[in-house]
Amino acid sequence: MSHSILVATATKPMAMSSIILSLLLLPFTFNPSQDATLTQRYEAVQELVRAGKFPEAEREYKALLAEHYRKLRRIYTALSDRERAIEAAETAASYHSNNSDLLIELASAYLEAAQFDKALVPITKAAGLQPKNAEVQKLLGKTYFAAGDYEKSAAALAVAIDIDPKDFNTTFTLAIAYLQQRQFPSARRVFDRMIAQFGEHPEMRVAMGRAFREAGRLPDAIEEFKKAISLNSKLPEAHYNLGYAYLLNEGASAVANAEEEFKIELASNPNNFFANYYLGIAYIFQRKWEPAIAVFTTASRIQPNNPDPYFQLGQAYQELARHDQAIDALKKAIELNPDLAHNKFQVTTAHYRLAQSLLKTGQTEAGRKELGIASELKGKAFEMAQSLSAGASTMGESRVPEETSAKSNTRAATGPPNTLDQSTRSLLERNKADLAKVLSALHNSVGLAQAAQQNFAAAAVEFRLAKKWNPEQVGLDYNAGLAYFRAELYREAIAPLESEINSNPKNTQARWLLGLSYFNTREYSKAAALLDDVISSASTNVELCYALASSLIKLGKLAQAEQAIERVSALSGASSRLHVLARFELGKALLLQGDVARAVTNLETAAKLDPENADFHYELGRAYTAAGRHEEAKRENQTSNTLKKQKAPH
Repeated sequence: MSHSILVATATKPMAMSSIILSLLLLPFTFNPSQDATLTQRYEAVQELVRAGKFPEAEREYKALLAEHYRKLRRIYTALSDRERAIEAAETAASYHSNNSDLLIELASAYLEAAQFDKALVPITKAAGLQPKNAEVQKLLGKTYFAAGDYEKSAAALAVAIDIDPKDFNTTFTLAIAYLQQRQFPSARRVFDRMIAQFGEHPEMRVAMGRAFREAGRLPDAIEEFKKAISLNSKLPEAHYNLGYAYLLNEGASAVANAEEEFKIELASNPNNFFANYYLGIAYIFQRKWEPAIAVFTTASRIQPNNPDPYFQLGQAYQELARHDQAIDALKKAIELNPDLAHNKFQVTTAHYRLAQSLLKTGQTEAGRKELGIASELKGKAFEMAQSLSAGASTMGESRVPEETSAKSNTRAATGPPNTLDQSTRSLLERNKADLAKVLSALHNSVGLAQAAQQNFAAAAVEFRLAKKWNPEQVGLDYNAGLAYFRAELYREAIAPLESEINSNPKNTQARWLLGLSYFNTREYSKAAALLDDVISSASTNVELCYALASSLIKLGKLAQAEQAIERVSALSGASSRLHVLARFELGKALLLQGDVARAVTNLETAAKLDPENADFHYELGRAYTAAGRHEEAKRENQTSNTLKKQKAPH
């Protein structure tokens, strides 16, 4: 008998990974989807299993899992459950990590959720797998663009265009990426190539003008808007865009030109919010207060939930000393303001102007309160601007309010997206329920393939996932518990085995396995209770009998323990490792209880059967000392020391 094994088992619970329990891992019926190809693939995997080709079977099962998680992602997307759609996409990619389509879908899901850094991981991997795939390079460029890395975005988009030169959107995005890097000649070359390739269209010129305007290249923007108007003077928003570019360019003549362009736009499109709003701004620049009030009133009617027209109305009313109307307008602007940073901290100035009008109308207390609010918000605005590295804010006094602020309010006013009709939603929910059962069966199949390869820890995870998708499926808890046990993850085995016993109290194998799990986690009382019928059941499993005996010894139930030890001896022989170890443990316990004679008998048996174990001789020496047999105690101690020296490293 090995000395090292007995030393280890004498100091900690015994690892029962070699327990003689049949590996009762349960396969389940697989009900594939209506996809005939997937059904054929599943049948082919079954052939691999029957041939014992478990690594190949595992790989194919995982590929099937990936396809079904892909289906699940589409269902969640249709149900507008973005979080679960991302989880499904992540899982699909994890089971088939070299599938470019799955990586692209995962990157797209992250991109839609504005998780740009996460999106870069799968799409970069996909690009490594398929560097000549135009769609991959487009998405890579788009992701880098969204993440603000315009240099890498341009590099990827350029590759995509080389592969697919007819893609208008990708080519345009490449030009924007150059503009973001202030590489204006490169951007101009791309735009010129687009004109040559796709033709001269006024809409394209407007898009180019807006791109130049966003990049701060106002002369280029004005030139593009003029070209658009020369091609189609009636094109909606062409005159508005030209007018807005004039406003940004500033100067007295520019403001007059802007006013003219806005008026031309409104002649064709009187309900254009932006043309009305910025015509009002042009009037304010020229101190034309009454015309400004007229167009801002129209703008507020077009977008009644937008605070910006009310803010400008408040300013115009104040200039005309119409403070009652200014108070109403400014209160409305404050009420509708979406956040502190909106339109360069506009709400701060709104509170200050409101305070001025309140004081002018004799509402002193209310006016002072507004001044306090304005002062407090100004401090917060300054801190926010500093944290954003934006420098000191103008607190709403910018000459030209930001167009993007107005657009954000336009989007907010559009309301929530259309919801699915009930019949469609019900169909999707039914498909999701059917798919859950398929996923459960596939996870179980993956677990079976892994268990056949002795990869029990991974198998246990798959069985738990199978349970997650189909909690009603019988046997999954047992599979998970047994796999955890085989992996020697005894604490993890407890929960699924307890669940199995709760739902199936007659499963004796599960109960004994749970008992062994408790034994290996030193919960001896629970172990003994679960294993108490091992001897009466006439079980031939020696490990079970040993675990019962050892647990009873730990609990001080030595008479019962001796019965279990006798059973161990009968099953495995007196010289077996487990019988010797049980005798040793019993001898130590008897000595602790003061039953010296019986302690000596059991320890003598252990030392005789395994004479090379130093611990056995040491404990026997202690027992001889307690019995007053000092010469024998001295001999045993010397033997123990000699054995320890022999085993010590030199």
